[in-house]
Amino acid sequence: MTFKRSEYKETWTANSQSSASARISVAATADETELERSGLATTQFLLENVGIGREDVVLEIGCGIGRVGKQLAAHCRRWIGADVSPNMLKFAAENLRGLNNVEFVELSGFDLKPIEDDSIDVVYCTVVFPHLSIWDRYSYIEEAFRVLRSGGKLYVDAVNLCSEAGWEIFQMHRRIPPQERVPEMGECSTPEELKEYLRRAGFGSIESKSGIELVAVWGRKP
Repeated sequence: MTFKRSEYKETWTANSQSSASARISVAATADETELERSGLATTQFLLENVGIGREDVVLEIGCGIGRVGKQLAAHCRRWIGADVSPNMLKFAAENLRGLNNVEFVELSGFDLKPIEDDSIDVVYCTVVFPHLSIWDRYSYIEEAFRVLRSGGKLYVDAVNLCSEAGWEIFQMHRRIPPQERVPEMGECSTPEELKEYLRRAGFGSIESKSGIELVAVWGRKP
């Protein structure tokens, strides 16, 4: 069955019928060693650049199978994994079993309604924005502002259109005939796009860093 791009719950639930398909959908690999490596790398980046404290309550938007949460939960008081797919959440719970400071929340695909206002210290969303429409990217940033406490921080990243690797991905996807493009196909962003989202939503102290393929942006709620 083919879904519309905006049918995030249906798309990602269909893409996660098994543990292997869920892993491939979120990380393009089912190899446990590579998943652990990438989860550690993201965790290290967040710790070194955004900053996460031992007493922080941390929310991940689009946690998938818990690739990052499995590594990050040890560095905070409470880690909340949120995702649109009940299948992803089931596999994440299996991957993080034994950790007593984690919980899981199912999202609609367009907001963070299950999360209370001013209740979170750090929100992060990694390799999710490429799969969202631009309006829905911004909606999540507005919602992150709502759920963060004063002084709380938001981190987002995306495939960087302004990098050579990002441009190659853009060109590769452009060559796929329109009728063959799957709804979850990744779309690139520019650094200025992500920074503008944060600025418009009310975040300050906005910083960014570009890598070979990704651009990362983070800011603080006043």
